[in-house]
Amino acid sequence: MSNPIIENYPMSKLFGERLREERKKQHMTVNAVAQNCGISRSYITLIENGRRAPGKRILAKIAGALHVKVSVVLNWYLEDVAERIQKELKTS
Repeated sequence: MSNPIIENYPMSKLFGERLREERKKQHMTVNAVAQNCGISRSYITLIENGRRAPGKRILAKIAGALHVKVSVVLNWYLEDVAERIQKELKTS
């Protein structure tokens, strides 16, 4: 089931930055993460640049590819959502 609150907010760069930091910390390439997730390199790049929001299945695949708990990746996502909502509240 989709969440209209999350879907109505554009993705900020926070989640992508966290993903990129962890990927680089583990000396992984975008290609390696994409292969491990079973998705395209360009999709990972879009996520890292804040242009796409990953769905719940992709979040779990990213966690597996980076060898971190799903809760870690989910926290990155929730921090991103919270940041987006705070920005929206400030501009309202």
